[in-house]
Amino acid sequence: MMTSPTLLALLLACQKGAPLPTVQPDDTAARWDTPPLESGLYTLEHGGLERELRLHVPADLQPGAPLLIVMHGYTSSARTIQRYTGFDAIADAHGFTVVYPQGTQDRWGQAFFNVGYDGFDTDVDDRGFVRALVEHLGSTLQVDPDAVFATGMSNGGDMSYLLACRDADLVQAIAPVAGSMLAHYLDDCAPARRVPVMEVHGTEDDVTFWAGDMDNTGGWGAYLATEDVMAFWVTHNDLDQLEETQLPDLDARDDSRVTLRRWWSTEHPEEVRLYGVEGGGHEWPGGFGNAELEASEEIWGFFEGFVD
Repeated sequence: MMTSPTLLALLLACQKGAPLPTVQPDDTAARWDTPPLESGLYTLEHGGLERELRLHVPADLQPGAPLLIVMHGYTSSARTIQRYTGFDAIADAHGFTVVYPQGTQDRWGQAFFNVGYDGFDTDVDDRGFVRALVEHLGSTLQVDPDAVFATGMSNGGDMSYLLACRDADLVQAIAPVAGSMLAHYLDDCAPARRVPVMEVHGTEDDVTFWAGDMDNTGGWGAYLATEDVMAFWVTHNDLDQLEETQLPDLDARDDSRVTLRRWWSTEHPEEVRLYGVEGGGHEWPGGFGNAELEASEEIWGFFEGFVD
């Protein structure tokens, strides 16, 4: 049960705001409508708010390249997730654009994306914000509208699921890390097409519980267990094959291993993957915390399979 806003703010900051690398203040932002679009910090107005985003554009980017949307966790920032995920270097190597949207501040002054958490009395339109980013990049950088992908950490992972549920015309596939689906998503989660889904999740995550929180003990709102989230998308994508693989032990110093479960079909390519990090916490493996998986490399490898 939630108590005072001050106490709730402290609890939330300790939870969704897991320890992350220290970052420096952002540099000066340019207007979104100032050509040409190059790597840097930009602002645009959406929904009556001045919104920020960070953009990475490889120097030799070709027209028709994919677009990756990377969304930070609660209390975090676009710059922080840009640094610890390493997606800029991956984009340079594989030829795609990366956009890092910045959330707005909640009533406790913490950065977040509006996914409908309990106690967050707000009408911030983050789905519309993301759509505006994609549409603008489509017209200015000629990104491929059929190769737009979304990932994110924690709150950003929850946002990825929300986009898959309600904006599947916008994103081709998603790959949340330490994310889940709030129970209210199921009220309106019927994409008109199959959506490839990949989740990376620690079995000992003490923020976004592996077992979910349908009783809402954490105060965020009821949300599904990780395996139930996968089951939803397995059913939606009409998948009837399953293979399970224990990945190589990359860090013998810990007691952690990663098990990959892959659901697929012989009829179509839209699969579901779950990287279960046994003993892993609320972390981005390979970015901060667990070192048993290079999550960012795995995510792009997954997405790349859906680029024509």
